[in-house]
Amino acid sequence: MTFLVSDMEMAREYYGRFLGFDEAFSYPSPLGTVVSFKINDRQFLEFIVDKQAKQKKRFVSLSLETESVPDMQRYLQSQGMDVSQCITDGAGNEVIVTQDAAGNKIEFIDLKANGLHRKSKGKFLSENRISKRIHHAGLYAKSIDEQDPFWVKILKCKEIVRYPLDKTQPGIIQYLGLVNCTENIEHYSPCDENFGHPCFLVEDMQETIYTLKERRNGQTINQPSIGRTKRWLLNLLTPDNTKVEFTEAYCIK
Repeated sequence: MTFLVSDMEMAREYYGRFLGFDEAFSYPSPLGTVVSFKINDRQFLEFIVDKQAKQKKRFVSLSLETESVPDMQRYLQSQGMDVSQCITDGAGNEVIVTQDAAGNKIEFIDLKANGLHRKSKGKFLSENRISKRIHHAGLYAKSIDEQDPFWVKILKCKEIVRYPLDKTQPGIIQYLGLVNCTENIEHYSPCDENFGHPCFLVEDMQETIYTLKERRNGQTINQPSIGRTKRWLLNLLTPDNTKVEFTEAYCIK
């Protein structure tokens, strides 16, 4: 996931020192220099400086890995999607871009062996990481749509959780499972365009809170809560008011 930040030193303080993720590398892009923080060998959070970020939609894009960008491009075009030309990005990977019904930019990326992401394998995996995995990506949605034209009909995502269960009532929460993948897309309605966020998986929410309290340097740590899906949740905001979420894997019994 890529976000705008108003100040890169703030991002380094929050995502680096506070959350414990290593800054792995940087590379050029049309929007400016992209600075990449590593979650694990296949998940990264990336940031681009925009001094007006607080006043803008800070979510830039979500990247989904594919084995063949040209094949994915042809498939999306066959489904009537508007898809960018295939390019090699500043990190050395093949990329195309499209967008979902809510206007979220979605990248399909082939991480090349000589690209910066693949070359970082086994490196920049700090022991101080607050989490080792992004559980789901929360994305802005205008409404909950069980037949979402992009995620369900084209990408064949399967609904994992919907709240309320009664589908005669308007949806509030929806989790969509990606094909051949254990990560999810979360839609929440109503929400604003800055709902976009990573949700980190943690083993022990209480221990996570203790660790964050020990590390904080002015950061606000909110009270945890039990979400509608019966799991412990912790929602924080960065100084730019970008959401960062934590969840445990198991439901409360």
